[in-house]
Amino acid sequence: MTIMRDQLRIGSGLCWAVAWLLTVAAVLGSLLWPSAAMWWISIALLIPLIGLAAWREDQKGATDPTYGVADGGPWGPPTI
Repeated sequence: MTIMRDQLRIGSGLCWAVAWLLTVAAVLGSLLWPSAAMWWISIALLIPLIGLAAWREDQKGATDPTYGVADGGPWGPPTI
């Protein structure tokens, strides 16, 4: 039971995978069905990734001003 809880918690690898899949779906949807409604749907599908990045930044904090993706920054996948 605790393994399932660990996989479903905010910030888990599964959570990041779903957020990135939604981001890819947003891009593909915008390219395949260009319309005003799809533009708004695409923006909504980006929110989980932006939220996870903000959550990670809040949890870890950036002590170094050169903190970036190559250093395990807020936009990359979780480091193990």
